[in-house]
Amino acid sequence: MRKFMIVPVLLGGLALAAAGCEVGKTVDSGTVEKQIDARFGPMYQAAGLGPAKASCPDDLKGKVGATLDCTVRDGKGGSRKLTVTVTSVKGSEVHFTMKPAS
Repeated sequence: MRKFMIVPVLLGGLALAAAGCEVGKTVDSGTVEKQIDARFGPMYQAAGLGPAKASCPDDLKGKVGATLDCTVRDGKGGSRKLTVTVTSVKGSEVHFTMKPAS
């Protein structure tokens, strides 16, 4: 039961720290998934949950305020929803944050 309680704490702690940057006015879903895996993978491993594997249904539009709901799964069969939100677009760079879905 503790393992399931660790994940929400990890997700909550990451809400402010996670940001990504990608070239183009649209960030393809594979790139968003790689960013999520890179952010959550080490924390999941440290918590004994195995690797993180993200899944996003669509590409992320390069427009401030655009959102994309993704799922991150752990190696034990658990999953959590994340919301990816575009915070700024500077030229061809799209910056975004990741936080637990509400």
